[in-house]
Amino acid sequence: EFCQPKAEKPNEGFLIPNVELPPLCSPKFRPGPPSDLAQITTRFIADIVENSRCIDLNDLCIAKERLAWCLYADLICLDHDGSLIDACLLALMTALKTVRLPSVEYDPAIDNKLVNEDETKLLKVYSTPVSVTYAVFEDNLITDPTHEEEDLSSGLITIVVKDDNLCSVHKPGGNPISEEKLYECIQETIKHAELLRTLIDTAATGEND
Repeated sequence: EFCQPKAEKPNEGFLIPNVELPPLCSPKFRPGPPSDLAQITTRFIADIVENSRCIDLNDLCIAKERLAWCLYADLICLDHDGSLIDACLLALMTALKTVRLPSVEYDPAIDNKLVNEDETKLLKVYSTPVSVTYAVFEDNLITDPTHEEEDLSSGLITIVVKDDNLCSVHKPGGNPISEEKLYECIQETIKHAELLRTLIDTAATGEND
């Protein structure tokens, strides 16, 4: 939808992710306000988008200080069986690569906008951050754990990489992890990243055809 840029960032639009965990995805969730897990995951996904600069928010600006695009990304979990962040990030990046924005002509004199939906362009995605979650069992790691494995583990750690460089680390409590294990997680994530990016590009290409 259309919106007005923030005064401190007059040339930028908005990308607002929102993770939803409805009761149908797991019996542990109830109707009502967003769960703590949903809010934490939403915040982390938003941080990944900001830190990775996967899109340039300036591309969403139509008229400085006056008009911009606000993109809402509702990430709805259908089956909560582990590695929630990984699934949400895959879905978000695939979706962003299929976004087409219509041409907009804006007349600031009369505050009027003319939308041409017959003329669209793909949103430019500058990088593709991907993540891999690991469950920690003493000296062992399980990649892409199920929900049951997550519950039985002594801790979880999610590694986010962009262009084979570390982008972010998320460790929600649990037992500490050694530097050696952290390095192992980072290297394994870099190895998996190429496959994950290929899956994203394949899915996005199918949507754009």
